[in-house]
Amino acid sequence: MNYLSKKSFAFLAIIALAFTACKKVKTAEPMGDEGQTLVKIIGGGSPFAIIKDPVDFVNVPQTLTKGVVDIRRDVPNNEELNKTMTVTVKIDDAAVAAANPGYIVLPAAFYNLTVADNVPNVGGTWTFIFKPGEFAKQIYVNIPNAQLLDPSALYALGFTITSADADGIITSQKTVVVEIGAKNAWDGIYAVTGPMADVVNPALVQWNGQANPTPFSDAHAGAWGLHLITTGATQCVMWEDDLYGNYYHPIYTGTATSTFGTFGLVVNFDPVTNKVASVYNKWGETSMGGTGAPLYQSSLTRWAELDPTGVNAVQGNKDILIKYFMYQPSVVAGVRTTFDEKWEYVGPR
Repeated sequence: MNYLSKKSFAFLAIIALAFTACKKVKTAEPMGDEGQTLVKIIGGGSPFAIIKDPVDFVNVPQTLTKGVVDIRRDVPNNEELNKTMTVTVKIDDAAVAAANPGYIVLPAAFYNLTVADNVPNVGGTWTFIFKPGEFAKQIYVNIPNAQLLDPSALYALGFTITSADADGIITSQKTVVVEIGAKNAWDGIYAVTGPMADVVNPALVQWNGQANPTPFSDAHAGAWGLHLITTGATQCVMWEDDLYGNYYHPIYTGTATSTFGTFGLVVNFDPVTNKVASVYNKWGETSMGGTGAPLYQSSLTRWAELDPTGVNAVQGNKDILIKYFMYQPSVVAGVRTTFDEKWEYVGPR
């Protein structure tokens, strides 16, 4: 019996060893007492990460909800959490320039900050004291009057963690750049489709990727990419963003991509009805070499007018249905080109 029992136990031990050998090793284990305290900004990166947080183009105080500088210490255990830790954070204009040379560092007169514990800004640096039990500190950006901003520009603020004591390890999530643009309700990226008819050259049609496809026209078959850029509380300007990157309307000649030069819309909206109230030619502004009001005629005599037979309204899904004319009296009397377009809302700029 003893012999049989020993054999049985030996057999069971071999089986147990086999199962143990086949058991998968865990790829991640809790840090436990041997872990380190990691210090970071939520959503941050190295050398930087960008958080986009546009504000409404209104004279009403606003606090950014996405672009919050949220400083954290991730602790491995209660012993570390109950330590006092000092973390310094600085304003980082260099990160703003590196993120996008086109950014404008938000002028100090255009914003104020709400800082955890009312920590003062000393030479562009905040020194936060994490007391026992504390693991988060925030900096909030407040915009008292967004109408002070240039709506055609993008502003930004940069923040970087520069030091942490109590054996804290600053992670790669140490820098964040908060992008701030003033945008109205119609600002965004749109895919343009719909027929156009030109009485001077009937071969001219809407460009929708023919002969010169772009990533945008590939992704949005039969459309070209339009940016509506805020220029006022109820106004946007048309910016063609696929081919030329300008205030143009792209066209197709039948053999090649082209554009109606010195022609691109400024669109005025009625905020009560959400309809298109009027349009004019951007190139007709005096600053663009045009005649200015009332016709806003460009140097090539092109000017724009809303076609009252169109829907000319924003839809519930933010698409815009619009019909308009282009005149060019130096070439032809009356309407030269009729546009009947759908601007399908793709997303924010």
